[in-house]
Amino acid sequence: METNRSAFSWLTILATFSMGAIDAYTYIAHDETFASAQTGNMIVFAVKFAQGGIGKAWVNIPIWVGFALGCFVAQATLSWLDSRQTLGRRYLWLMSIVVATMLLAAVGQIWFSELVLIFILGWLSGYELTSFRQLKGTTVNNGIMTGNTKNLMVGLYRWLIDHEEGSRTKFIWLAVTLLTFIVGAGGSAVLCTMSNPDSVMWIIFALNAVGLLGVYFELNRDME
Repeated sequence: METNRSAFSWLTILATFSMGAIDAYTYIAHDETFASAQTGNMIVFAVKFAQGGIGKAWVNIPIWVGFALGCFVAQATLSWLDSRQTLGRRYLWLMSIVVATMLLAAVGQIWFSELVLIFILGWLSGYELTSFRQLKGTTVNNGIMTGNTKNLMVGLYRWLIDHEEGSRTKFIWLAVTLLTFIVGAGGSAVLCTMSNPDSVMWIIFALNAVGLLGVYFELNRDME
């Protein structure tokens, strides 16, 4: 089971890249909101509220509500799938929901109000954060880098000082997670400032669609 699960670790990398890109997109294009980094979202809310009241801070609330609901729905989905589907099929279902949501966001960004769009992106972030957490046996957060940074340095200490078995591997994969998030956020920021911000949603949708196809082909290969 662990070997099969590790075979899908690249989905966590994809989710991490996507979360970094979406966070940068919402911050730049949608009034300094964060889709996955809810600590930052709450800080920005508090600052806006102190400076301009609820009328200025309101925009940060729907994305938090969406994130919370996304986590809840993801856990419900995981609980339902765990007893009914094989590992590969669970990931196929999970990725299908991600791709459908990204398509809705990419198409709807032209017509949806800002509050509706960021609610959807917050929902997606909570869903992905709950669904894709394993990277070659290491548990990571694909959208919350505070915990990852703490675990990175704990792993470094246990590797270098305690010589704990497995800590080197955990340190490496946590470092990969941090770097992937930064690359996703940086690439998105470049597109938002130098091109059309709407293109970010389409690029993330395309990458996740490719990811869905990858799960499909992996599943078919295992069945042969």
